[in-house]
Amino acid sequence: MKKAFVFDFDDTLAFTDANVLVYGPQHPWPLTLTPAEFSRYELQDDEYFDFSEFNNPEYILNGKPTKLVQLASDVYNEGHDLFILTARSDSIANAIQEFLSLYGIKATAVHCVGDHGSNVARSKRKVLLTIMESYDKIYFYDDDESNIEAAQEIGVKSYKV
Repeated sequence: MKKAFVFDFDDTLAFTDANVLVYGPQHPWPLTLTPAEFSRYELQDDEYFDFSEFNNPEYILNGKPTKLVQLASDVYNEGHDLFILTARSDSIANAIQEFLSLYGIKATAVHCVGDHGSNVARSKRKVLLTIMESYDKIYFYDDDESNIEAAQEIGVKSYKV
């Protein structure tokens, strides 16, 4: 049986100090949101997000691993394929691979859906459907409930962390 393990990055495999900034005329300075706060924040009509900290590799390389890094290491060492599926942009994929290498892990692929529109759950679901074409069983780990629900709708064994 061919298995794939798919992990979100932020707040699933690593904690970083990167924040989403919110700009708008009602803010004298930008609001700062953690990844968890961002997933719940409702953008007002005159506001916009700034993801520049998430495009900075330094934040990734200085990140702190979560407990799931051990699971990722274990499944990688067992010979299973491991994927990263993140809402970050494509420009950061190499930094994620470098972070993983610090723990003896090499991802089969790093899928970044941050450049694919605002519906992250839908974008992650599309990637999972593509991965499903090549594997008998997929395990998906993410910290966002909407991403977990989108994965479960297509039959992917999913775990909210």
